[in-house]
Amino acid sequence: MSDGIRVETDGLNKFSTQVQDDTSRTLGPGYSDARVTLGTGVRFGQNNASGSVHAAKDRYAASVEASTANVEEYMAAARVLADAAAKVAAALDASDDRSAQRTDWITGALAAAASEAQARRVAAEQRTAPATARAI
Repeated sequence: MSDGIRVETDGLNKFSTQVQDDTSRTLGPGYSDARVTLGTGVRFGQNNASGSVHAAKDRYAASVEASTANVEEYMAAARVLADAAAKVAAALDASDDRSAQRTDWITGALAAAASEAQARRVAAEQRTAPATARAI
């Protein structure tokens, strides 16, 4: 098979693998640990009657909730991006294979046409050669 057009997809595949690994081996476990720790709610200031402490506690709880949602969305987006990169790489690789096959077909068709033209030229020369030799 000819080389055709070759798109280097190694970078896309490496990116996809790295993002998937980082998400599943680093972010996911770290997030799970934090979620367990923070899942019991905000524990400080429980016995404090101060309104300022309770307000701070509410702001902290809202921050934890927003941070949790951000991490979840980040991990979901990272997985989508990694999957998309892997799909693009696979599609480009398949396109390269089809391109190479098509190039081979075209090369074969051109070679067959050249052989046929050569055979016709030789046949034509053979038909005209005896008449030319007799006329001389």
